Amino acid sequence: MTAHTGEVYDAKYKREVLLVVMVGTLMAALDTSIVNVSIPAIMADFGASLNDIEWVLTGYMLAFATLMPLTSWLSGRIGHKNLYMGSLLLFTLGSLLCGLAWNTESLVAARVIQAMGGGALTPTGMALISDVFEPHERGRAMGYWGVGVILGPAFGPTVGGYLTSAFGWPSIFLVNLPIGILGTWATLRILKPDKPPVEHHRPFDAWGFGFLTIVLISFLYGVSQGEQEGWTSNLIIGCGIFTIVGFIGFLLVETHVEHGIMDLSLFKSSVFSVSMVVTVTRSIALFGGVFLLPVFLQQVKGLDEIESGLILLPGSLLIAFFMPIAGHVSEKVGPRYLAIGGLFGLWLFMYMYRDLTAATSTWNIILPTIVRGAGISFLMAPMMATMMNAVPRNKSAMASSMMNIVQQISGSLGIAVLAMVLANRTHFHMGVIGTAMNMQSPIFQESIRNLTERAHLLGYDHATASLLAQSTLAKAGVMRASEHAFQDAFLVGALIVALTIIPTLLLPGKPEAKPSKPMVME
Repeated sequence: MTAHTGEVYDAKYKREVLLVVMVGTLMAALDTSIVNVSIPAIMADFGASLNDIEWVLTGYMLAFATLMPLTSWLSGRIGHKNLYMGSLLLFTLGSLLCGLAWNTESLVAARVIQAMGGGALTPTGMALISDVFEPHERGRAMGYWGVGVILGPAFGPTVGGYLTSAFGWPSIFLVNLPIGILGTWATLRILKPDKPPVEHHRPFDAWGFGFLTIVLISFLYGVSQGEQEGWTSNLIIGCGIFTIVGFIGFLLVETHVEHGIMDLSLFKSSVFSVSMVVTVTRSIALFGGVFLLPVFLQQVKGLDEIESGLILLPGSLLIAFFMPIAGHVSEKVGPRYLAIGGLFGLWLFMYMYRDLTAATSTWNIILPTIVRGAGISFLMAPMMATMMNAVPRNKSAMASSMMNIVQQISGSLGIAVLAMVLANRTHFHMGVIGTAMNMQSPIFQESIRNLTERAHLLGYDHATASLLAQSTLAKAGVMRASEHAFQDAFLVGALIVALTIIPTLLLPGKPEAKPSKPMVME
């Protein structure tokens, strides 16, 4: 039998496939955030510098993104089941090697192996779901599958912090072994063989893959290092040049080969194209917002990683609860209105932080994340299902691969853009506050006198009390500038989300008709 021929499967087998895919997805998603909290412990154990240890994260990200374009071609060669099982095995092997690493270099190499497996898990999992579920069922299926995607990053910092403190940092990688073994066994026992049709045995587009790899590596590395190196540094300018040249070469190759590494003809579907546009802007806002809040909690509120993770946990759990519901509703009403409602929730999450300060209560920080959780729930599953429904079933691996690549690039861009806004607005507000805190200002002089008197009453001599007063005011000024900068960055994120609503209006306003017939591209 073949999973590419549009065969109809029974409900029991569909549930089993969904469960198998969720296991692998949860493992890969957990690893995206579980490592970050353990970086200080790894640095101390290996005596590594921050620049060296960054490659534990950067190497994984680059290898992960590079593998994604190969997913469709590999699926065509060996089938979804074999690729998914092989990816699980490779990810599990990489996890074992990470846990056994003896220095920074061996850990980075093991992370690359781990990423080579993880890069194919998500797009192949999406393709498997699209193969066994009919178009009118995919919204609900994507909703349940999305639970693994959300719960992994949500629990990552908390689980990583506990494992590192209780068993040491290798345990954050070794915890993947039983999950990976279970997932591989379930894949082997449950999934039916899927032999790709002969026409899928297309030649490998080496030039297209080479140019796309240049684009992904240079772009993702550039945006990850931009804030640290400076956006006008030779390194970042060089990455920009390589990205542009690689992208031009990629377009030239893909428009002149019969079997490209990416099937650009999918963009002939207006629904697929609009879904991609929404994915881009949604990812910029989503990943950028997820980046801003933990940084605020740790730098401004002074919380540690575990405390920050616990504050973010309720919103993430809400996503996991509502996502299957959203998928079910999308099958009844279509994606347009759910996507608009989801974007409104994401916009409101950003906008509610317009007055965020160090004094903001924990509840007023958690409440917007709950709004965000509801918004994402009614945005992600319907959008993923709509995109997969817009392409022929035998193009599911290609579509899922393209969507994940775009999401990875857009998410990195969102983090870079909002990080740049945060840095620039911090400098701006520091200048404004610095001017206001002029030593000759009567208000400043009065504040100095009041603080000096209070310090003097605590037993400090006059000179020490004066220095303490000036230091206290300076720290307060830095804190105030940082608060204003975070407020500005969240408002920029809200603006990006608001602009996303425009293309969302072009999405279908009705659910997929059933039973569906194979779709043919124009």
